[in-house]
Amino acid sequence: MFQRPTIKVFVVLVIIVIVLMMIQYLTVGNEHLFTNIRQLATNDNPGHNASAISRRKHIPERRTSTANTFVSSVKTKKIHFQHTNVIKTALKTPMAAISRNILDRYSEYRQIQQVADFGELYDPRFCVVELEVDRKTKTFTAGTELRVRVHLYNGYNQSLTQGGDLLNIWLRNTDGSSSVAGYVVDHMNGTYTGHVMAFWAGNLCVKVSVTNTKEGIGLYTNYVNVHGSYKFINATFSEKKKSEMTQCAPTMSDWLKKTYGGFCDLTHENYNISLFCGKPKSVSCRNWVKYGWDDSLYYDDYTRDILSYKDKVLKQIKLTVVPSSNGDLDYPLPYTPCNALPRALTWNSTVPSGFLCRGVYHNLICRPTIDLNEDKYRTCLRDRPIILIGDSTTRQWFSRLATYLEMNYSEGFVNKASWQKFAHAHATTFGLDMEWQPHELPFHGTPGSDRKTVKSVAYRLDRIPGNSTAIVIIHWYAHIARCCDHLALREHVRHAKAAIVRLLTRSPDVQIFIKGPHLVTFVNANKPYAYIRMFVEQVLLEELKDLIHKIIYLDQWDMSVATENVNIHPDPILDDISLNNLINFACKEH
Repeated sequence: MFQRPTIKVFVVLVIIVIVLMMIQYLTVGNEHLFTNIRQLATNDNPGHNASAISRRKHIPERRTSTANTFVSSVKTKKIHFQHTNVIKTALKTPMAAISRNILDRYSEYRQIQQVADFGELYDPRFCVVELEVDRKTKTFTAGTELRVRVHLYNGYNQSLTQGGDLLNIWLRNTDGSSSVAGYVVDHMNGTYTGHVMAFWAGNLCVKVSVTNTKEGIGLYTNYVNVHGSYKFINATFSEKKKSEMTQCAPTMSDWLKKTYGGFCDLTHENYNISLFCGKPKSVSCRNWVKYGWDDSLYYDDYTRDILSYKDKVLKQIKLTVVPSSNGDLDYPLPYTPCNALPRALTWNSTVPSGFLCRGVYHNLICRPTIDLNEDKYRTCLRDRPIILIGDSTTRQWFSRLATYLEMNYSEGFVNKASWQKFAHAHATTFGLDMEWQPHELPFHGTPGSDRKTVKSVAYRLDRIPGNSTAIVIIHWYAHIARCCDHLALREHVRHAKAAIVRLLTRSPDVQIFIKGPHLVTFVNANKPYAYIRMFVEQVLLEELKDLIHKIIYLDQWDMSVATENVNIHPDPILDDISLNNLINFACKEH
């Protein structure tokens, strides 16, 4: 008869214990959260002493205090948030214009083979972005560095505990006529520090974005590893009246072999650069006649959502920069003319390499001597053939320069549907000659294109005669992004390097330029372009390290960030800046 009250008492006691445990958990959790935020203000730069830090305050983006579960706009799978420490490698010299060690993270990114829950990714609504302000002056003057602290939180309002996401920071005015990019330091614990220079006075805006998530990079690298390519090209094999088309990749994969029951090794046919195609059933591998792009992708909508979650602006912080003692514009004016700058320094510059102010580009690594002037360009390029080898972005340079200098097309560009053909333009009166040539396969050209129209960079270089004074521009990027990992790209560069050495031996007066990658933020471009840019740059630097004193690197990345470039074909303003840099490196003012 006394058993029932005993059970009730026991139940009440259990409930009380549970409530007390929950209160304690929430209290400890909040204390831990606020401790982390306080530490964020002091631990980013151990070189700053306490008194220096105490003089600074922050202009924060207020983080929401609710801890309600975030329901993503895409379909989320079961809640599976774990504090996994996958990305452990900090990037060296993040202020360097050319990436140095992103590939040290490759195996760590490869560990991210699936994402169970979209809510595990950072969420802009909960992230903290703070601009440091000096407590004494409380003002920003032209010529000073701005520092922004970033703390990433996921969709469940939980602090991220590891690094690996790639961030951009830039400063610009309202109409975009003035802009400059900065760099971001990853502290490997979910916090980052952005650095950007305020070179000019005015009402400005600092922008911070997560350009690539570690999850998107992980899914991309694993997809390429499994399939041998991100997007394939296809090969058409024809024999008598039979014709078959199969997919091709720069890396042999079990997926490709299983899909077709075998493969054709077309490496020898591709100038000894690896190319593997599915084996046709009724036609011999020897009868390869055409190629083209293939946009097939073999992942589900959830993976597509992860890959498309990129280039999200975390915060726009408005501020006013006042003139310095030097005036409205205050920046380190370079002394060395660009044409006299040691070429190795173009591979070792820091961010930013330049900036826009009221529509005028200011070079920070050397002093330009030739402005955008038709007559000066013609004088510079007279009797110096220009040879551009690459993709449609170098073709864009070709057509823009040809139009500007009023050159006539003598070959190519007749049929725009088959643009991936050799093109030539000239202006005999001014002694101008220019040609454009696509680089080797994988090259994603119009389906049904004659494979013989695409030749390797080395083949092109070996056709340049001795004692030439040509200006040669080489570029790998957009088509690499569609297909290759760093190992496949390395083979391309090594193959070309041998030809560069041969060319410089017989024609020491040839000037060779490597055109660098640019930011692409187009919403449907579901590739981690910032990560791809970084491994492209690292491979180029590593493979050409003993030639950098002979080759000029044309950096485009920071200006493409500053101008908020969208498409794979950059805005004309970026082309004009890059081409003018090329002219200044290549020519002396007469």
